[in-house]
Amino acid sequence: MSKVRRSVLIFCALLGTWRPAGAQDLDALGKLLTPAYTSMSYAGLCSMEEGWSSSQPRGPLGLAIHYAEHIKNEVIELLAEEDTVTVLKIAADAARSNARTQLRAKVITANKAAESLQFREWCQGYVRDFIVEMIRDHDSNHHAFLQSIVSAKSRNAKTHDRTAPVLPLNK
Repeated sequence: MSKVRRSVLIFCALLGTWRPAGAQDLDALGKLLTPAYTSMSYAGLCSMEEGWSSSQPRGPLGLAIHYAEHIKNEVIELLAEEDTVTVLKIAADAARSNARTQLRAKVITANKAAESLQFREWCQGYVRDFIVEMIRDHDSNHHAFLQSIVSAKSRNAKTHDRTAPVLPLNK
């Protein structure tokens, strides 16, 4: 192989792996958004439960969906469109996975009457606690949360592994 061709191939390989110095850690940004998206997903599921809309947890910013929107806006602020889509997909995929895992572990059963009762208990127990904790954590640690966003946006890592954060089954 000629020196020129080899140099061109090396240059092209390096060009393909090069990232600007300010590249974001998209995994970290997705993981920062995941609890809010998981809360929104859980609240959406529990909205099928009678009485949920009037009794669901609220914070100063409103319901879980309002927190998810607020946190999403904080996380994706100033991201390129492609990076925004990636971060939102990471968080949404993880939230869906968390919800499926919870439903399989805590709700779904062959006995439909028992399943209905377990679903109600899951919403009034685990889901309520999860959302309250997400709201409390965001409101009381907002400055630290924003610092985590800044840190993730300043990391020189753009790749992501699509691994969903694992949330505890028992709270």
